[in-house]
Amino acid sequence: MVAGTVTQGTLDSYRTGMLVVFTYEDADSAEYKQVAGLLKDELAELKKAKEFEGKKLQAAMLRTPQLPFRKLLLVGLGKQKEADLETLRRAAGTAVKIVREFSKEFVVPFKGAAKKGLAEATQALAEGILLGDYRFLRYKTQGLDEIKTLKSFTFLVEKKEMVNPAQSGLARGAILAEAVNYTRDLVNTPAADMGPAHLEAEARKLAKKHGLKLTIFQEAELKKRKMGAIVAVGKSSAVRPRMIILEYKRPGAKHLVFCGKGVCYDSGGYNLKQKMLEWMKDDMGGAAALLGMLDALASLKAKAHVTVVIGAVENLISGEAYKTGDVVRAMNGKTIEVANTDAEGRIVLADCLSYASTLKPDTLIDIATLTGAAMSALGPNAAAVLSPNDNLAESIIAAGDTSGDRAWRIPMWDDYKEDIKSDIADVKNLGFSFYAGVTAGAVFLQEFVSKPEDWAHIDIGAAVQEERERPYIPKGATGWGVRSLTKFVEEC
Repeated sequence: MVAGTVTQGTLDSYRTGMLVVFTYEDADSAEYKQVAGLLKDELAELKKAKEFEGKKLQAAMLRTPQLPFRKLLLVGLGKQKEADLETLRRAAGTAVKIVREFSKEFVVPFKGAAKKGLAEATQALAEGILLGDYRFLRYKTQGLDEIKTLKSFTFLVEKKEMVNPAQSGLARGAILAEAVNYTRDLVNTPAADMGPAHLEAEARKLAKKHGLKLTIFQEAELKKRKMGAIVAVGKSSAVRPRMIILEYKRPGAKHLVFCGKGVCYDSGGYNLKQKMLEWMKDDMGGAAALLGMLDALASLKAKAHVTVVIGAVENLISGEAYKTGDVVRAMNGKTIEVANTDAEGRIVLADCLSYASTLKPDTLIDIATLTGAAMSALGPNAAAVLSPNDNLAESIIAAGDTSGDRAWRIPMWDDYKEDIKSDIADVKNLGFSFYAGVTAGAVFLQEFVSKPEDWAHIDIGAAVQEERERPYIPKGATGWGVRSLTKFVEEC
């Protein structure tokens, strides 16, 4: 990952190949004013020609060989009152993609503390830079020498008292970005190299790195514990299903338990998917986000008690595969009619949530790429949050608003419970027709939670993946959930 540092110094004497300055559309930032003074009338002429007006994410680059910085990149933040930390992240992500084409390093000056505070500003900028610079190159063998790479960036602060808060923000931003990029790597890796056994290996590495408690329930143990739901979904694969349990514990904290869907490849089973099969390596995105969250929490030394429960399976077709019309029994004793083998994630989570409930958590949250309906409801820009608990739902959404992992609440009224009733079992894994698919998934999962009033469901069916490059989010895996859930845990 690109190295970031904080240095005390003055803009007019610090030598660098590339200087990046952020400013507003309706007001000049202090840094912009200082650079404008060094460049005489050049920036005023840019504005007059409307080549750079400070509009949101507008960028312009100048060559300035007469100054200590040889190139200057200006990036707009839009209107000052509308600019927030997410604006900084996106501006930084925009900047890094331009900078790396021309320079291996750059400097961002700070003449005074930002409106939101220097630590918060440097954290947001560090996240934008490091997330925006992400590339998944594991399988590339050709053209690597043509790819322009960035080595370092520096936050240049004028005053001694600015050094510590800037370093604090940079350090936190770097930890979170590294955890997000780790999650992106897991999700971007093809299923052949990221199956249930590989996911277990990643959990083992994480446990060793941070001293986490690790427990693995292999297939025999799943059967012994009467986890017939996860066994049914996973028995189609040559790589047998397993449950991965990781615990991070610091004394005195509330016990938060997270369940993650870890379907490492989803063919749809006998209800074979008709499209997007090439995307189905991302169906373990919930599990990957929780591994990234644990990595961040442990690196930040957060005062928290968190247990993560992951159901790791593949949903394939074979002579052993479960079939539409089957009835399977979850750990809590409830029976499930398999109305569709492609709604397998909720069946896997039935056992994860049943087991998680036995841990008697203060709060229980599941995160899953559960439905295609989430794509229709919200698109890739947000995850869906559903919970009977208003405060819990609002806390998750608020953490996302601050971190940049946006979420939106969708209702789960009691009316929808009728839709998942089965004629031959306790429940079925589909709702009524194709209506309210996000809610149908949530009300099904609620059947396997012992205390629904302390539970929330997060559907990242759309947010897990991006088809269009955004300022600090690349095509492919987004890493949604790492930053927001880390913040949520810290604030509990």
